[in-house]
Amino acid sequence: MKKLIKVFKEKGFRVATLKHAPHGYDLDVEKRDTWQFCQAGADRVVVVGPKSLTMHHLYEQEPSFDEVCEMIQDVDLILVEGYKREQGPKVEVVRKGIDERPDLGDELIAVVSDDHIEERVPCFSTESVEQLAEFLIENLSLRK
Repeated sequence: MKKLIKVFKEKGFRVATLKHAPHGYDLDVEKRDTWQFCQAGADRVVVVGPKSLTMHHLYEQEPSFDEVCEMIQDVDLILVEGYKREQGPKVEVVRKGIDERPDLGDELIAVVSDDHIEERVPCFSTESVEQLAEFLIENLSLRK
């Protein structure tokens, strides 16, 4: 995904990424101010630096995929990792030696693999990131 982000950026696209962490995640280091603010019950914790801003929203219940996507603005595309059950075009990454693959149905538009596999959709090697980006631009009618 990081290679794909780089290629899209070189092509002039504004890119957002969204990663689903269904088992939770830690954004901050224990005992730092912002960690303590979260532990104290703040609903939002914002950290601002010279070149970035991070807003940590705390929720009683995980927001829906659509709600999260609506929060992401001013980009040309959103690359999503996870959320396999949500609707939308999917590119599956298949690693050599991994047997269990989810059934992505008709939403599967491409496969990326470090192994030679036969598929009903176009397959790209892990080194063919430029070709994958071109395929996605054409297949999804992406515009800058």
